[in-house]
Amino acid sequence: MKVKEIGKYFVLAVISMAVLYVWYPAVGVTDLGNWNHGLRNVLAGVIFVFAAQLVTGRSLLHSSWRPGLVIFYLWLAAFSYIQAKSGGNWGIRVETLNNDVLTLMPVLVLTFLFEYIGSLCHKARGILGIFNFLLIGYLSLSVFVYMTYYRIFGAGFTSTDMISVLLTNSKEAMEFLQSHLGFGTLALILVAFILYMAFIGYLIIKGSAAGKNGKVPSPVMVRKVVMAVLIIAALVTIAHWIPRIFPAWPYHVAHKYLVGAKAAMAKHDENLKNFKFVGGTPERLPGAVIVVIGESANRNHMKAFNPAYPVETTPWLSKEKDNENFYLLKNTYSCYPLTEKALSMALTNLNQYNEGDRNEMITMTDVANHIGYDTYFISNQAPAPGNMSLALVSGASKKSMTTTHPGGDDMKVMDYLKELPKDGSPFIVIHLEGSHDRYRDRVPPHFEGVRVEGQPEKVNDYDSSIKYTDEVLKNIYQYAKDNMNLQAMVYFGDHGEDMVRFHGDGNFTWDMIRSPAFAYLSKDYAANHPVVAGGLRKNADAVFTNDLVFDMVCGILGAENNAYNAEYDVTSAKYGLTWDKAVSKYGDVRIKEDPAQSNDD
Repeated sequence: MKVKEIGKYFVLAVISMAVLYVWYPAVGVTDLGNWNHGLRNVLAGVIFVFAAQLVTGRSLLHSSWRPGLVIFYLWLAAFSYIQAKSGGNWGIRVETLNNDVLTLMPVLVLTFLFEYIGSLCHKARGILGIFNFLLIGYLSLSVFVYMTYYRIFGAGFTSTDMISVLLTNSKEAMEFLQSHLGFGTLALILVAFILYMAFIGYLIIKGSAAGKNGKVPSPVMVRKVVMAVLIIAALVTIAHWIPRIFPAWPYHVAHKYLVGAKAAMAKHDENLKNFKFVGGTPERLPGAVIVVIGESANRNHMKAFNPAYPVETTPWLSKEKDNENFYLLKNTYSCYPLTEKALSMALTNLNQYNEGDRNEMITMTDVANHIGYDTYFISNQAPAPGNMSLALVSGASKKSMTTTHPGGDDMKVMDYLKELPKDGSPFIVIHLEGSHDRYRDRVPPHFEGVRVEGQPEKVNDYDSSIKYTDEVLKNIYQYAKDNMNLQAMVYFGDHGEDMVRFHGDGNFTWDMIRSPAFAYLSKDYAANHPVVAGGLRKNADAVFTNDLVFDMVCGILGAENNAYNAEYDVTSAKYGLTWDKAVSKYGDVRIKEDPAQSNDD
């Protein structure tokens, strides 16, 4: 093989991947210099495409490459564009497309090699052609469905949307399509897909056809071995990654979530039959009550909680902490350094001290429903299989909403908050993405983050996410105060974060559970409920674990019930958690052993 041909193959391989780096920034994909999910993938693509050309002697311009090239570029162009637009003004990082690239890249190489083998072996041509047609057809149908969904909703299809699909019957689905598209548009899309697949079939037939003289030279043994290695590598890679892209992955998450939620709901309905208030049903507050769940927030990195911190990360809360209507719980700890395990207690009557059973869950939303509040759930996190407390809170709410791009800009929750009625008595739970790693993904490019000279970039990124959460909380508070007669607002983090070990079951550090919590009580509320306001002020410096948020919210609602205990209610004069009693990790960690504390009582 001539050096000139080898050079041509290499240049074409580079161009095939470089096309993505022209398209990506044009549609809003950022962080292209990232090695793990950007440059490394491009390099792998160049190597695979170059090797396939080299071993077969067919350049990327040959017709046998075309079926794979069509789906490769169609998929990545459509998904990158739609996901970037769904991500808001600041688009998405290239990491978001990692699974798509790692699936479509081997599809490109595999379909080409099968086309090539088909041109060598007439007997195998049919079966290999059918395989290519079905594989490309499955991926193409997925793209068409994804694009159609975007045409209707202006956002990408998520696991939350898949939950709705799985809960919809065929009649409802047809009515939905007729309402949003009309049969005319639907027919055009169907015809377009049929014509597209006919085109793909034509490309496959042409690409696997023999040469002009009816024969294709059989490759030597070394090339056959290399080709076999490439095919095996492509098949293994596709088998690993294709379940992790649309539609398989949203289906997996949604199905697992629904199975768990169904079981929890069945038991939960039984629990509610035994629920009752102590002393009669309390009156609704004359305005909004909001509970905001933070994510991976370490109060040691929050200036409002840690005045010695070298940079201002909470400008709004630092200003408001001196407001008599704000109550910072300065010694808050998470009950567990994992979201699901922490929220399974924080949102429910279960805690580390009452030995409650998971099958006996009562949520704060259940309590609000029984009082008569209009209950809402707004989330910027995709549903997570196994997080039954969130499933119960979401399922029990009058209306449950997830942002169009879960995990993106937390400020998007404001769009949904502004859709809610401004009058009445709404009870609203808002779940933020907060400071979930990667920290810089939590902050839009236009936001002025934190940059401390000499501080690791990761810490700066984390502090920037803390500062942005402070801005989001400010917006939630101000809007609700100005428009919804905000009576009370509670914020708490699910767990903390360690800058080296992050959070989790293993390698425990105290930073993983040093989480924040604060409450706002309006002047009117404090005047009408002086015992609650006084109790909260008195206990603001006491130790508090976030598994007691349920009791705290019940106290604010004035809702004593058979799932509530005043000893665990930080707003109550009977609050009884002491440093000796306080624990985390379900009793494995004793809070008084935190080296940052010197409490012996």
